[in-house]
Amino acid sequence: MIQQIKECKELIPYLKDIIEDEGITVGISEKIGCGSIAIIKVDEYYAGLHIATPPKAVDFLVTVDCECASFVMYLLEFKNVNSPKFLKMKDIHEKFENTIDDFLSARFGYIFLNDRYKYKNIFLYLVSDAYGLCGKYNNFNEYRDIMDKTSKRDTLKTEISLGTKLFRFRGKILRISFDIPPNPIIQKFL
Repeated sequence: MIQQIKECKELIPYLKDIIEDEGITVGISEKIGCGSIAIIKVDEYYAGLHIATPPKAVDFLVTVDCECASFVMYLLEFKNVNSPKFLKMKDIHEKFENTIDDFLSARFGYIFLNDRYKYKNIFLYLVSDAYGLCGKYNNFNEYRDIMDKTSKRDTLKTEISLGTKLFRFRGKILRISFDIPPNPIIQKFL
């Protein structure tokens, strides 16, 4: 799949080496070689179509080869906001829905829906430092656990809002998770 993505003439201009947008960067495990990962800037692909109102889409689609024709996929939306009140859940849900229904299933279904390829896992992430946590905690779950104990902040609203919409792709039921940069670290699953 990685080779097929990298050879697709429509996608070549949107292939990236790093996962960075809006001042937010997501890490990639050192165990992943450049030949076993494909990073697509999905929103740039739609902007490049030069249509009047391009569909909303997530920032990145990352596919990692886990060997034996199995893959892990990450759909990543970055939001550089200074408060969770600026996270518009309806827009975020629409971006993931358009990416799954149009980009993965319709436009490039011959790659991403191909039965030769098996998905070990598919992750949907909203990555943001809306709570001003970057560098303070290893991940959002660690932050939430500490805040639950001290009752200092209510992050439940964000998590519930993200999780209200379920998505389906290749027989998997998917839900958006929230994380803080540089997480989630893009991993290879064996």
